[in-house]
Amino acid sequence: MLPAADIESVVIYAVNRGYIAGLAEMYAEVPEKECADCTKCCSLVPRATFTEYLNAYRYLKAQPKDIQDGVLRRTVEFFFLELADPGRRCPFDSPEGGCLIRPVRPFECRLFGMLSQEDYDEAEQKRLAQIQEIMTAFRNEYGIELPEAVLTPRPYCDRTGAANGSSISMADADMVRMRLLSHDMNLVAPEHVFRKATYLPLPVHLAMTVLNPGIRGKRVEVVQEFLQGSRTLLDKYAARAESFRF
Repeated sequence: MLPAADIESVVIYAVNRGYIAGLAEMYAEVPEKECADCTKCCSLVPRATFTEYLNAYRYLKAQPKDIQDGVLRRTVEFFFLELADPGRRCPFDSPEGGCLIRPVRPFECRLFGMLSQEDYDEAEQKRLAQIQEIMTAFRNEYGIELPEAVLTPRPYCDRTGAANGSSISMADADMVRMRLLSHDMNLVAPEHVFRKATYLPLPVHLAMTVLNPGIRGKRVEVVQEFLQGSRTLLDKYAARAESFRF
């Protein structure tokens, strides 16, 4: 949402006003369960509020340059190829395995494996319906056929092997989301929050900071080239992103 020139001051403001610290309180409402480290959740790319993004940005800034460069490249690739390359994993998933931002991962990551099968399936149906609409728009407006594999349901995870066996309902999850979004209203214009314009895939938040509007506007062109078997533009923009300094 914010270009690099503005984000530092907003991060400082969010920290000083306690909005970043307040995330931990809301995350604590998600029941704890054991994780088998199967990395199913890393095949999803979580949505995050703007405040959660600031928290992740702040964490990434403290990481070694090689980690930052890998995240930046994979973030740009995700931004352009989210629906053109169905096998793409979360940019914050290390190629060696493991989440690179685990301590500050957003609510949606923490929620994975905590919903009932019924709630999860309902959410998946809504997500796939939205993707179908996007596929139709790409076909009608640009003559681009996105791969059908993007309509493959994402894997369900049920961490019921934990001793407490607790879970969270979709209604309770929605309440936490609303409270998280309320933090955003202290940082950006409320109308953006009402439209959920601050609730984006986490790598898209980062791409909005790293890439200038002109490059972001090349999305359709990059997708079309990629589906024709070329990565020229994609590699060009990914390499440019690696020069970004947190």
